[in-house]
Amino acid sequence: MRFLFTTFAWPSHYYPMVPLGWALRAAGHEVRVASTPSLVDAIITTGLPAVAVGKDIDIAGRARDGKLHDHERWPSDPAKLSGVQQNLVRQMGHTMVEVADAMTDDLVKFARSWQPDLIVHESITFAAPVAAEVLGIPTVAHTVGMPFAPGMTVRKDAPPPSPAYVRLYEKFGVAPRAAPSAWIDPCPPSMRVPGETSAPRLSVQYVPYNAPGAMPEWLIEPPTRPRVCITWGTSTVRMIGDAVTGLLSQAIEAVSSLGVDVVLTVSAATRAALGAVPDGVRVAESLPLHVLLPNCRAIVHPGGVGTALTAGIYGVPQLVVTQFSDQLTIGDVIAASGAGHHLLHTETTVERIKSHVVELLDDQECRKAARRLQQEIASQPAPAELVPKLVELAGGRTSARA
Repeated sequence: MRFLFTTFAWPSHYYPMVPLGWALRAAGHEVRVASTPSLVDAIITTGLPAVAVGKDIDIAGRARDGKLHDHERWPSDPAKLSGVQQNLVRQMGHTMVEVADAMTDDLVKFARSWQPDLIVHESITFAAPVAAEVLGIPTVAHTVGMPFAPGMTVRKDAPPPSPAYVRLYEKFGVAPRAAPSAWIDPCPPSMRVPGETSAPRLSVQYVPYNAPGAMPEWLIEPPTRPRVCITWGTSTVRMIGDAVTGLLSQAIEAVSSLGVDVVLTVSAATRAALGAVPDGVRVAESLPLHVLLPNCRAIVHPGGVGTALTAGIYGVPQLVVTQFSDQLTIGDVIAASGAGHHLLHTETTVERIKSHVVELLDDQECRKAARRLQQEIASQPAPAELVPKLVELAGGRTSARA
């Protein structure tokens, strides 16, 4: 069978889908991954065939301009958003409709040519259900592991779709699709927001893909001192640029003063922006976290969901230092689970970061909670176990391949 994956051009939204793509290929199915041109190189590095569609929209630039985030504390339950936060969600929705509009013509053209049996799409990539409706095939929405995703919780007072969203479908003479055939959700059950979903939820084990990389020789031997990882994810860097170095520098200064083995893993661009780092800090540019974390005792990071779940897989206690709305949600649920601590960027000082890391290293209850999260993630079905279900869903297609 043929499975078309699609997402907008943000690697952290694509990477959680990669293990499922591999599982389908390993089961003998054909897979293509479609996105706008700037993601093509990243898709190729994952070993799956890429298809460039449409044009790129500068989402990161808008975030840097302050149009897509604020600095309020965000609740994990979307029903409790403030008026300002609801407005920001609407802004993001308008932006994602614009992204969809930039993708849809080419995506429909490719789908008509290749004739997939099912489309697996990142949850807010709205071009996918348009293409699926044109072809009369099912879609499955894949979330990135957040406690909630737009459309997953059904409220009786949910507003109707925006006129711009409806126009995406009207262009092709089809009706808007209300919901996918299923949601694929790698968020551990204990971290999810309770509520009804618009389609069946397929739980899946989060399997980390953090881009390719080589295992350095120094990782072969276990550390002689407690090892603490500091990482500032690429999404945060894309949204705030060189301004990321302020908080990151605080974290480095705090942890490097503790007499622990410090590993800083960042992109080459962030490393260059940082300048000099304290003696004894090992810098590992673009080292995949799933290679590093198995022998770490703690991690300091800004709240990326991929980082949080990768740390969860290895039972590593976390200090989450957050600036953006989705990061705030992750910080709160990690703290509520007992598997880590959460600091807002407005609360941070070198001494506060130091104090929290010391607590993470010494707190046995936190380590137990981190291991509980680890066991919960491991108990979810592996991506390969979802393949038969996707094949079953694909079997209900109504279109015929040319």
